[in-house]
Amino acid sequence: MIIGKKFFIVEMPKTGTTFLRNYFKQYKNVKLYTHHDTVDENPNLNYLTKEFRIGITRNPYFWYLSFWKWCCQQKKRSPLYSDITSTRLKIKRLKFRSNLIGYVFCQLTKDKTKLKKLFEDIDSKKNFNLFIEILLNYKYRNIISSDFSFITHKDLGYMTYCFLTQYISIKFYKELYNPNYKFSFILKFLDKKLDLNFFFKTESLINDLKKFLKKNKISLKNMKNIEKNSTKNKFYNDYLKFFTKKSLKLIEKKDDYLFKKFKYKKISNKI
Repeated sequence: MIIGKKFFIVEMPKTGTTFLRNYFKQYKNVKLYTHHDTVDENPNLNYLTKEFRIGITRNPYFWYLSFWKWCCQQKKRSPLYSDITSTRLKIKRLKFRSNLIGYVFCQLTKDKTKLKKLFEDIDSKKNFNLFIEILLNYKYRNIISSDFSFITHKDLGYMTYCFLTQYISIKFYKELYNPNYKFSFILKFLDKKLDLNFFFKTESLINDLKKFLKKNKISLKNMKNIEKNSTKNKFYNDYLKFFTKKSLKLIEKKDDYLFKKFKYKKISNKI
């Protein structure tokens, strides 16, 4: 989390947050806390008192592609890689859940060697689309081996899940695990509990940051030598190359909330 006098920034993984952290190191009155803290993980912060409560989002197509490539490169340094390729049977997680038996069976029988191969070739279109299938096809949810596995709502995308659990307090987002309400009702409820009032987009991160600094009357520091994501054009070509139409449609359906909220265009019908 990045905290200034009048603002804080909650950092969702794979949205360009390394650049932001490196940039704000130049300000003496800005503090950098643990990378990818959620709104619950800094108990000393009364975040509602801050004038600017900032989150970061990204085009869902790019986000999934970036996440997979990162898993391929980092392997066990990526929590998602470890979740997918390892057996997760912690007692804390195994308190009674509606799909507990199915989860335990999946953990004991999943082919970890085969799953690890999904991350061996960073240029494999086949492996990438199998990765998307595991994350977004509900019948494979138990493979993921995280709290996401225990959500019974079939139309929840993994990126939407990360977005909601990163930016909303657990006392509210725990309703995602409640099977007694319709998913559409829960989404509307959680959207109202989203106390952030300003968003940067990875695709326009530098421009968004400059606008924020100007609006907040914060002096602009050097940006030229700051490590940043320079793969925008590469990713644009990559997603046209890597995604099958089926995967595009899966993302558009399961992460529809993000497409609508941030006005990202769906492209499956144009390919």
